[in-house]
Amino acid sequence: YTLSDEDILSNQIYKMAEKHVVPLKDTEKNKWQRGDNVYAVYPDTTSLYHATVSTPPWNGFVMVQFKDDGDVDGVTHEKAVAMAHVMKVPGGRK
Repeated sequence: YTLSDEDILSNQIYKMAEKHVVPLKDTEKNKWQRGDNVYAVYPDTTSLYHATVSTPPWNGFVMVQFKDDGDVDGVTHEKAVAMAHVMKVPGGRK
């Protein structure tokens, strides 16, 4: 696969073997529960980041808290992510 970085400033091209590509297929069917470790697309980006489900799915969205996403006071706020943009952490990694 040939992938391009969506960051206009970077404009980098990456080559990846098929075995390293994980399609986001039928992810909206997952039954996420509070505390589940997931990868989720960070809002307003095209990048997956490690997150923890904080509120189960509702109306097509799941609330997550992204790892290392605390504000200046150290508080990590919930963010809504479309269920189609959330996936299990491959291989059970945490």
